[in-house]
Amino acid sequence: MLLLAQEESKRLIDFSLAPLTEEHGIPMAIMGIVVVFSALVLIVVFITVLPRLVAPFIESQPAATPAARDDELPEEVLVVIAAAVAAALDHPHRIVKIRGLGAGEYAWSLEGRMKHHLSHRIEHRDRK
Repeated sequence: MLLLAQEESKRLIDFSLAPLTEEHGIPMAIMGIVVVFSALVLIVVFITVLPRLVAPFIESQPAATPAARDDELPEEVLVVIAAAVAAALDHPHRIVKIRGLGAGEYAWSLEGRMKHHLSHRIEHRDRK
């Protein structure tokens, strides 16, 4: 009878928290934190200084249209609105006032959209 001797098995993974408290653990962790935060500070400084570095190379563009007051719409927008009204109405018209919708008026526009979408619904026919 032949018996084969087997060497005592060793563990493949040895997990222990002992290296953290020995010579290199905590100092290495602190050094890693210092390196990461130093890199983050350098990135913040670079992003802060970048607009000042690039400013001389960017040409300033003059404003094409004069700035409108807060309650006035730009002329281009008024022309587009007038053209849309002229295309929608078949009779002469005059635009008196243009304003945004208030909170209570959104319900009317929502209802109108819902009716419009429902009018395009495909009717299913019964198959015989």
